[in-house]
Amino acid sequence: MHKFCPVRLIKVCVFFGLLLLGCTSRDIQPMGTGAEYFPLRVGSSWSYDVAETSITQLGGQVTTNYELRVEVIDSIPTADGITYVFKRTRRADPSLPWITIETWSARKDAFSVVLQEGNTPYVKLSFPLTNGKTWDGNALNSLGGKDKCQNGNFTCDTYEATDLFGRFETTGIAFDETVTVMENNDRDPIVKKDVRQSVYAKSIGLVYREVTILEYCTVGGCIGQQIVENGSTLKQTIKSYGGL
Repeated sequence: MHKFCPVRLIKVCVFFGLLLLGCTSRDIQPMGTGAEYFPLRVGSSWSYDVAETSITQLGGQVTTNYELRVEVIDSIPTADGITYVFKRTRRADPSLPWITIETWSARKDAFSVVLQEGNTPYVKLSFPLTNGKTWDGNALNSLGGKDKCQNGNFTCDTYEATDLFGRFETTGIAFDETVTVMENNDRDPIVKKDVRQSVYAKSIGLVYREVTILEYCTVGGCIGQQIVENGSTLKQTIKSYGGL
């Protein structure tokens, strides 16, 4: 009279096993996707040395050096998950007090990291990270870009992951596992140069950022000589971090 019990028991076990497997695949983010290159935690902070240079025909070349500190000061539950709030402060000299300049925010899920710079969201990382992977950094804003998107109907700002797991060293600090994201690599020798890249270290986050945007003279005899009419450069180098 009990011959059917083992069969029913097996069916019940299989059912709950499949249910557990399904819940696990949805709720737990797999390790090694690249999410570890952009850690987010309230209380964490990063300090950078920054050099900004502006170039104009009238003013020539002017460089401003300062220290930038970025702190995660809050986390807010939203419909998209958890949004982390960054306070950005700067000072021209270590002897001076920090001055708050702006507030940014970021959110991270199983697919990407979105950094809200003021009112503009950028897709800084796309998971899983692989060498050569590309994505539209302006997918969530209206800035477009110079590249054609896959469907060809609108323009993109194509980001590309390179040097994944590569070693990176700056100002005497070495990081064994990093990824470099080329946000733009437009090197037109006649019209302009627009090169933007960021380097992220595993379990640390952004450790280096460099931006060069130059507009060349394109009138008369200066064409092709890469004489800069207007432009700007930025170098942001990490000097310390904590709370991660």
